[in-house]
Amino acid sequence: MAVPSEVQRVQAAIDHHNRKELEWSLWYARMRQRVPSARPADVKYWSAVEAQVGEILSPTPETTVYPSRKKKRANRGLGAGPLPGESAEPASET
Repeated sequence: MAVPSEVQRVQAAIDHHNRKELEWSLWYARMRQRVPSARPADVKYWSAVEAQVGEILSPTPETTVYPSRKKKRANRGLGAGPLPGESAEPASET
C-alpha cells in the first residue's frame, strides 16, 4: 500500500526539522483529528504526530550553569586593617 504524500511530507518535516514544514504538519495533524469521519485509530495516530511535532517546535530550554566564584575572605582590601598607632585588637568598652 502506498503512503499518501501528506504523510511523507509530515515525516520529512520531522526528519529534517524544517520549521515551516513542521508548522504545516502541526496544522495538518490537528485538521485530521477534527474530521468528523476520522476513525479512532486515525485520531490516535495524528495526536501522536501532533505531540511529536510540538516537541520539536518548542524544545525545553536547557538550564545554563555558570561557573561559581569563590567567596571573598572577610576583612580583605584597603582600609580593613588597623590604622598606624592603633592596636590590632579592638578596644573593649567596660
